[in-house]
Amino acid sequence: MFNHPLVYRYNWIYFLLACLVLLLVMFFALHYGAGLPFSASLLDAASSILLLAIILIYVVNTLGFYHPTRYVFLFLFTGSLLLTVFYTVIIDLVLPVYYSEEDLSFVNEGVFWPRFGYAFFIFAGTMTTSWFYYRIKDLQAQLARQEESDRVAKEAELYKLRQQMQPHFLFNSLNSINALIGTKPEQARKMVLQLSEFFRGTLKREENRFIPLKEEIDYIRLYLEIEQVRFGHRLQATIDVPEELLGLPVPPLVLQPIMENAIKFGLYGTIEDVCITVYARKAGSFLAIDIANPYDPTSAPAKGTGFGLAAVRRRLYLLFVRNDLLTTSQDEKTFCAHLKFPIGHDKNSDN
Repeated sequence: MFNHPLVYRYNWIYFLLACLVLLLVMFFALHYGAGLPFSASLLDAASSILLLAIILIYVVNTLGFYHPTRYVFLFLFTGSLLLTVFYTVIIDLVLPVYYSEEDLSFVNEGVFWPRFGYAFFIFAGTMTTSWFYYRIKDLQAQLARQEESDRVAKEAELYKLRQQMQPHFLFNSLNSINALIGTKPEQARKMVLQLSEFFRGTLKREENRFIPLKEEIDYIRLYLEIEQVRFGHRLQATIDVPEELLGLPVPPLVLQPIMENAIKFGLYGTIEDVCITVYARKAGSFLAIDIANPYDPTSAPAKGTGFGLAAVRRRLYLLFVRNDLLTTSQDEKTFCAHLKFPIGHDKNSDN
């Protein structure tokens, strides 16, 4: 079948019904209105509508391949006029077959312009409707391509951010292993094994856009075990996550950069024990997670690029199109990162 709206799905039924209605209208106009013979009027109406239908199918199909965006009115008017002239010439060639000379003379004088007018009206209406139809289809296709391009770009940026986070943590861990090899080889060996398990889990999570909160918390516990090899008893952590929240989805590897930030700013520059707290709760339609660490505004700030928080904030924006899902607060003793994840966001997401 032709690929155009007249014969798409059930539209061909409506098209045939419209042709039948036009045929009946034309027949009644010729036979009862103009008083022409029954058989001649019927043949005239049938051949006229058949030719009209063939031209319409061809024209609409052609417009699917060529529908200009400039001088549209001129194109539609000229095209409709030329098609009407062509249609009228063809009909005039076959009319002598149906009518006697006396009836033919009346048809040429009394029916020519009404036939010309209704043909022009049908061609102009069909071409205009088709132009709008295909123009809308083009715009929808352009929008779909743009959305696909944006989606691919977003996925590429998310992937790049995840890939940047892994070396960032890996280099720190390797430096710590290097420091432990000479003085505490057993701890260095333990840290290598834990690091291997950590990155094995990272590879498994790469394919998923969201994972259950329980997996992310287990991931954080393993990360803390690695860091505790580095810092010993100085690093303590309290993780308070209600059991009913463990199944809620969160982006993978979203808590680790914040935990790394908390450890860096909580432990560097001090010799005291430090306790980092992770507290999860449900806040309306959000899963809220707070990560807090001790903070001494008088001590020298830890060196860093600020990549961790910035990367997490960017990932959250790409996933949820919101800039308010990661905020921070601090007082004289504590620095806290506040994370929010919309509950139910994964229902329409592809894993």
